[in-house]
Amino acid sequence: MKKHNISNIFFLLAIASLFIFNACKKQEDDHANQDHDNELITTVRFQFVDSISLDTFRYAWSQPGGPGSAVSIDTIALKANRVYLATVDLLDESKNPIVSVSEEIAADANNHRFVYTTTLAGTQIQILDFDQQVPAMELGLKFRLIVANSGSGNFTCSLRHYTNLDPKTGGIIAGSNDIEVSLPLAIN
Repeated sequence: MKKHNISNIFFLLAIASLFIFNACKKQEDDHANQDHDNELITTVRFQFVDSISLDTFRYAWSQPGGPGSAVSIDTIALKANRVYLATVDLLDESKNPIVSVSEEIAADANNHRFVYTTTLAGTQIQILDFDQQVPAMELGLKFRLIVANSGSGNFTCSLRHYTNLDPKTGGIIAGSNDIEVSLPLAIN
């Protein structure tokens, strides 16, 4: 009779352990797969440094009142036949003090990627910073803009946000946009 009681106790302990393990595992999975909110970004600032003259140019897209409010957009004016080392800085000006979203993005680099495009022929964009994944994937807080031709067009910056359900390894079409801005581009 005692053997049956001990066997029953071990059987019940094994089942209870499985339930506890599965409950913890489900809670971890739910947290890992949780779709985090996209960042609020009210200002996107670009800095371009001419690699020859070292002149610095700053341009911004801004919507300080948040979504639905007035937008201020600078025209990016640069010179042809130049290489510019560039950075992007994102701010949430709805908070006091103003929050640098760029710091959050750098800290969570594995879940973010900047995608830059331009409609001006003869322009190339090379990402210069990467996340911490193995193998590392592009981040884009720092980039190189190579301008060959004069002319006008648009410069677009998209910040892609990824989750465990829609990971960065899915490419630039995966994830969602935290923000996408387009600035006029004038090259002389």
